[in-house]
Amino acid sequence: MIYLDNAATTKPCKAAADAMASCAELFANPSSLYGIGLEVEKKITEAREIVADAMGVRGKHVYFTSGGTEANNLIIFGAAYSRIRLGKKLITTRIEHPSVMESFRRLEENGFSVTYLEPDKQGRVPAEAVRAAADKETTLISMMHVNNETGVIQPVDEIRRSVKDIAPNALIHCDCVQSFGKLPVSPGEWGVDFITVSAHKIHGFKGCGAAYIADERRVKPLIVGGGQQGGLRPGTENTGGIMAFGAAVREAGPDADRMRRLRMLMKNELLKRLDNIKFNGSDEYNSGSVLNVSVSGVRAEILLHSLEARGVYVSTGAACSTHKPEPSHVLSAMGLDAKDIDGAVRLSFSQNTTEEELISAAEIIAEEAENIRRIMR
Repeated sequence: MIYLDNAATTKPCKAAADAMASCAELFANPSSLYGIGLEVEKKITEAREIVADAMGVRGKHVYFTSGGTEANNLIIFGAAYSRIRLGKKLITTRIEHPSVMESFRRLEENGFSVTYLEPDKQGRVPAEAVRAAADKETTLISMMHVNNETGVIQPVDEIRRSVKDIAPNALIHCDCVQSFGKLPVSPGEWGVDFITVSAHKIHGFKGCGAAYIADERRVKPLIVGGGQQGGLRPGTENTGGIMAFGAAVREAGPDADRMRRLRMLMKNELLKRLDNIKFNGSDEYNSGSVLNVSVSGVRAEILLHSLEARGVYVSTGAACSTHKPEPSHVLSAMGLDAKDIDGAVRLSFSQNTTEEELISAAEIIAEEAENIRRIMR
């Protein structure tokens, strides 16, 4: 098996699996007052500090959630409603993850004004566009760090500087689900108020994520309950998922140079074997973890299943809601025509991906694409 859909999810690492397994014994409720409950609470605190250290922040600002989607919802709804008296103008981009896009659409239905910024043809939204859209009534700006379909890095480190004089009330949120553990994520240096991260994108388990919140007073909780995590995200903590998340973060480490080498290797191997292909997204501003390629004359869904039959796993875009493929809103926003979108597949890499796998995968992709082209003629 050659697994190239790591932007959708990654294989849990051994350290994460061991941490999860240990919860068969560390099963007590972390809110309990007796010793074994306090031991579980200690393990959660340790994991929180590991995640916080990886972002260069203090542990008290990290809140565990059920994943990136919940963390995005918590921050976007919580921040928008916490500052409603200061304004109802919000800014995001056309290339965000559905958990961000749908949150803003829901806010529009409830009387907020949302500006959706367009990317350029390379998939990047310039900070100047954020500044042009912002004013004193802007209360929330949300821009992802690395796009989940193209791997393009957005200029999140420039947003605060670009708007601080004209949008003093604006809080800034950055979805770092696709960059955390792969690139440096530094909310303090960037000057952002919120960060979203997820465990299963970096060899942890599904069902666990985290939100960095610089000031909990700027977010209204979505869930009410027993008061865990300061009441901002109550509910009995997912001990196993959290411990595994901490273990995965400890094992991970930003290795952008290696990722970029893998991406360029795959790109060059495909170019040697296939004609009439187009690569989507900037090479200059890229995490290296994603290669998006349109294969002319081939429907991506057909190619995906042909590759699956030969043990190569890729995707047609974001794996976010259903098994039914939808046209990519990211590639559409970048200005690709319908045929290029229909033929686009996403290859995404992890710390487990090897050069040998990519060379083999390129050969198989080329063979299957040519077979499909012959059939479709």
